[in-house]
Amino acid sequence: MIDSTATTVLLAVSTILLCVSFIGPRLRAHWPLWLRVLARAATFVALTLLVQRLLGSPLDPHYGTTSSGRQFWEQLVEAGWWVVAARAAVGVARLVVVLEDRPRETRIVSDLLAGAVYIATTLAIINFAFEVPIRGLVATSGVIAIVLGLALQNTLSDVFSGVAVGLERPYKPGDLLWVEGGIEGTVVQINWRSTQISTVHGDVAVVPNSIIAKSRLVNRSAPTPRRGASVAFTLDAAASQEACRAVLRAAIMTCRIPLAEPAPVVACIGAAGDGVGYEISYYVATSDDLRAARTEIFGEAQRHLRAAGIALAVAGNAAPPPVEPLSLAELLAASDLFGLLEEADRTLLAEQFTARTLEVGDVLVREGDVADTVYMIATGAVEVTRPEAGGRRVLYRAGPGENIGAVTMFAGTPYTATATALTPGRAYRLERADIRRVIKARPELLTALETVAQRGQAVISRNAIAMEAEHLAEPDVFLHRLRTFLRVLTS
Repeated sequence: MIDSTATTVLLAVSTILLCVSFIGPRLRAHWPLWLRVLARAATFVALTLLVQRLLGSPLDPHYGTTSSGRQFWEQLVEAGWWVVAARAAVGVARLVVVLEDRPRETRIVSDLLAGAVYIATTLAIINFAFEVPIRGLVATSGVIAIVLGLALQNTLSDVFSGVAVGLERPYKPGDLLWVEGGIEGTVVQINWRSTQISTVHGDVAVVPNSIIAKSRLVNRSAPTPRRGASVAFTLDAAASQEACRAVLRAAIMTCRIPLAEPAPVVACIGAAGDGVGYEISYYVATSDDLRAARTEIFGEAQRHLRAAGIALAVAGNAAPPPVEPLSLAELLAASDLFGLLEEADRTLLAEQFTARTLEVGDVLVREGDVADTVYMIATGAVEVTRPEAGGRRVLYRAGPGENIGAVTMFAGTPYTATATALTPGRAYRLERADIRRVIKARPELLTALETVAQRGQAVISRNAIAMEAEHLAEPDVFLHRLRTFLRVLTS
């Protein structure tokens, strides 16, 4: 036994230590978690030694005084020991979760664990510190818990579903998520009760976690943000399937948004009396590109199908209105460069073009060669590339109505890139000598070409930059070279 003075001193020291432990967290808020947990553990060990000296085992305290005030003080110290023990246990649990790098469990699982620890601590304080039997309290609280559980079963279902979602982690904030039922968008917040999803329409859908746990989910951002999609077309049943697939393949190849790898796939997906169905499957870098890619594919497919003379099917009509392939005159009229000429001048030039059938791998122009030929693409896709370390870099891909080599030939410079056919197709070829014959027969074409160059500077600059011939993108430079080219032709 220790005397009354020693007991008072021990009580005073224990009380001071408890006050420090309760006030300390505010002063240690900037400390790292591991250091705060270490401080709590050290406080717990020191307080345990004091309580054992003062009251014996904290699990079976012996209050050695008849003074009610002194006994209450000792009971408060005993209760404080349990609180410090609970805080130390919760701190260790949270440290373990953080070290496992599982932030969502830090919010959900550790909070549940902390709640359970503090409830158990409260019961322990009532039973051990204040020596109040808790058997009846536990029985009563069990009945209350049943009543509350029935009343709050939906909310509790959301909470525990949130715990399950937190443990499994099928998605995280920032992921693009599809939820069965038609909800799709970016996850903006996950809490105990619900998941908030920002939809493409600018709304925020609040989905209870119980619904999330029961529904099928598709995480569009895992394992990579790359997204696959497809578009379908129904074409004239009279058109050759091989020709239709080739045209749609050329259309997807001239698109800029869909990824080249994995390569797009064109397949026939059905046939009926009023049309044959085709599907283009492709990938985009992120889900944000889906709409733009779909719009681009429809536009390119329409352009390629129109140029090839293949009609879209009409439901219930076995023979849709026929579509004729675009003539050279129509291609020139739709061209962003030759379309600036008068119709009479275009007709005169069209008579000088010669047709050429393209096979996969055919080279139309080669980088460094003398630019003496212009190609007008009628059908198919042509890839324009330049060499770089480790391979060739794609500058752009040309389709129906686009020309290859016009800017460099008119500027009198060598080709700055190589153009290769990606798909079977047709093209029209115009030689430098053909232009010379036309100008001799119609000298007015000299003025027309110079006018085209002045009016079409935006087009010329865009084509020059695409071919990486930026030195020709300046209006004065190109006009000077064009005039030199025309003088050479007429000399």
